[in-house]
Amino acid sequence: MDKNKIKFQIACFMPYWMRELIFKFKASRRAKKANSLEARLDDIRNILTFNMPIDEVPRARGRLRLMQDGNVALLSFFARKCQEYGLRYWLDFGTLLGAVRHKGFIPWDDDLDVSMLRDDYEKLLNLLPVMFPREEGFRWCSHAFIQLGFDGTPMNLDITPYHTYYESFSEESKRRAVAAMNKLRKKEISMGTYMSCTDEELQKKIKRDILLEKASLPEEKNPMLFLSPMAVFTKHVVVPYEKVFPLKEVDFCGHSFTAPNMSRTWLADMYGDYMSYPSSVGYWHQHLEDVVKNTSFDARVNYFIDKYGN
Repeated sequence: MDKNKIKFQIACFMPYWMRELIFKFKASRRAKKANSLEARLDDIRNILTFNMPIDEVPRARGRLRLMQDGNVALLSFFARKCQEYGLRYWLDFGTLLGAVRHKGFIPWDDDLDVSMLRDDYEKLLNLLPVMFPREEGFRWCSHAFIQLGFDGTPMNLDITPYHTYYESFSEESKRRAVAAMNKLRKKEISMGTYMSCTDEELQKKIKRDILLEKASLPEEKNPMLFLSPMAVFTKHVVVPYEKVFPLKEVDFCGHSFTAPNMSRTWLADMYGDYMSYPSSVGYWHQHLEDVVKNTSFDARVNYFIDKYGN
């Protein structure tokens, strides 16, 4: 049985306080290990900061670069399909950071992130077999979010849904929504591709526990937006409508994609000083380092770029 599935099943039976305790213990161990190298890392970071600004770091090379090129072709194909079917999306998380800071991939990043409003996301769920036929080699699965890829390659596009709240953004509405999401996340667990409830069940709980059975505010009235509480493991994302809409065009590896209206403010809120070097540089998803080094995917990625790239 998949080790991650076993861990997930064990976690389902753990009380919330125990899961939090384990998480804090692991975080403490990681911090202790990092602190032992802190002085040397600061020296290296200062050298890089003064001699090589982070936005001037060269792009990846070799097979990681090939995988990134394949992901750009996947994102481009996804964007064309969204335009064809009238679906709105925007670059998010590390992909948005790469677009603003590097005009493309963060040099050591290995996948893509986009987001959609829940209404467009549900339309996409129904259209997946039409837009990305499995018969043509596309693969996708949905749990807390959609993962889209292509057979025989490590290419991956994560698509996360945002919900519209029943009020506009204010510190009080944000506090209320975050408190409700914290309460919901204590009951439900999401780990990797596993979730302790179905997406249908999660939507009912979001409407009941977060939206309080109230109708979402129409877009013309600038509703507050919140990321599905099961989609991330770090912190809740709650933003004003005008921070995302109207969407703007942004350059990513020579292609034009849609991004939040206030991308730099968005990134500053999420990452702080996003123009500085992070505390660690390397594969974001550790298993992909082994995939890049030891798995044969070059022919399939090149095939995808030739067939679907633009």
